[in-house]
Amino acid sequence: NDALRFSALWLENYESDIANEAVSRHVGQVGSRKFAALMNQWSSRLLENPGQFQSLLSSLVLRICLDHPYHGMYQIFTGFKTKGKDDAAVKRHAAASNIVQELKASKGSNDIWVALHNTNIVFVKFAIERMDDPAIKPGSKVALRRFASGQRIEQDIQKSRVPPPTMKVELRPDCDYRNVPVIARFDPQFAVASGISMPKIVTAIGTDGLKYKQLVGPYDCKETTQANTSKFKGGTDDLRQDSIMEQVFDQVSSLLKSQRATRQRNLGIRTYKVLPLTATAGIIEFVPNTIPLHDYLLPAHQRHFPKDLKPNNCRKFIADVQTKSVDQRIKMYRNVCEQFHPVLRYFFMERFENPDVWFEKRLAYTRSVAASSILGHVLGLGDRHGQNILLDKETGEVVHIDLGIAFEQGRVLHVPEVVPFRLTRDLVDGMGITKTEGVFRRCCEFTLEALRNESYSIMTILDVLRYDPLYQWSLSPLRLKKMQDAQTENPALPGGEVGGKEDNEPGEADRALTVVAKKLSKSLSVTATVNELIQQATDERNLAVLFAGWAAYV
Repeated sequence: NDALRFSALWLENYESDIANEAVSRHVGQVGSRKFAALMNQWSSRLLENPGQFQSLLSSLVLRICLDHPYHGMYQIFTGFKTKGKDDAAVKRHAAASNIVQELKASKGSNDIWVALHNTNIVFVKFAIERMDDPAIKPGSKVALRRFASGQRIEQDIQKSRVPPPTMKVELRPDCDYRNVPVIARFDPQFAVASGISMPKIVTAIGTDGLKYKQLVGPYDCKETTQANTSKFKGGTDDLRQDSIMEQVFDQVSSLLKSQRATRQRNLGIRTYKVLPLTATAGIIEFVPNTIPLHDYLLPAHQRHFPKDLKPNNCRKFIADVQTKSVDQRIKMYRNVCEQFHPVLRYFFMERFENPDVWFEKRLAYTRSVAASSILGHVLGLGDRHGQNILLDKETGEVVHIDLGIAFEQGRVLHVPEVVPFRLTRDLVDGMGITKTEGVFRRCCEFTLEALRNESYSIMTILDVLRYDPLYQWSLSPLRLKKMQDAQTENPALPGGEVGGKEDNEPGEADRALTVVAKKLSKSLSVTATVNELIQQATDERNLAVLFAGWAAYV
């Protein structure tokens, strides 16, 4: 917390000579690992400008890269390989290039930098190499050596001796990373994922014996969801939004471990690693043993209630009244729900036949839904359609992906998201006979109370984010349109692009953080707040007016 608070104060007062003088006297006495978690923010502020602030910032970033290469060099690589046209982007690239020269000049870091740089280049080339063979279709298995870039993946990366990019490397106080597992080899075949650009799923095998699946794809592969794969996906803006929000969710979720009630119940939100590489590719960590919510639910509806409406018909009926009056939309929503029964209870009955295990997994599911719902509400997480929520087939927990729509951005969509979190009939069905009462409600209360107790720490985390010039606090008109247009055609498509920095209106960050602070305030009791949130999330008057692609009937 002290490092976060210091960082926020310094970034707020970066033009102050007094502040910079104080930083120059003391920052060298603090271990670089205290600042490594904020490399996204530090690297985004790098500019090739004269002045004490940039000099101090460059020194700090270089120290992080030298002491903790696997926590700092990826961000520098991104800045080094991303060349924009505006003045700030040019200066940011120049500053990153200066850091690279320093890394090359250092005997301790040169080998690691060259290895990471060359490995990332190979992955990017593999990402953009097209597969023109019409016989190659989604789901196909293809030999890596069939493509020139695939051959380089097999040969060059193995020689580079670098850790799998998606592996979580713990920060070490002694800065000794010599025993970190590295990539030993790759599976000789890669799989082809669904999507217009058919991204490639490669599996790295580490010297620790573990497998790390990674999906590699060009710029337009944003439509691929993390169903059973991790992914390399395109669009650095989208990836960076995801990366920042994963960082925030991870830090906020870790605060729940410090509160006894939430720690005992293992309440938190599972996160995954996101690494933007260049303007055309990035890496997303594999979430193993998971299936998107809709990929289970839609076939299950057909299987258990064959006489019910088909999912496509439900969507069509809801979409047909999208422009009608609220009363007509509510009436149609009720009609659809009467002919479309919830089925998530069967997920646990089918997979966990032992009653004790069944109860344990259903309990884990309910707790994870409660924690992610409250944390998502506090941070204004949107775009919670059924492809952005995964079910863990072994633990029963839910995992949220695509966290780029946050801080109430979902409320400014063409068809606003007016619910605080997803709590549709199917999600409630998975909780058992007590539904939202009992475990779910109590865990919501425990989570909200813990977050309120840690409100200072949460606001400090977000305060640092306020000074990130590359974070988008508002959605561009283009992305607003594309998100829901894309979902109309395919619910798996979050779609679209994030606008440039000009889309950030002055005060957007202040507005977003004020809303979070209000949610964490104690003006209303925890019990009353949770009760109101559950009512809002399950109110058919709210569900009926949501976008058809959100599938509120599921």
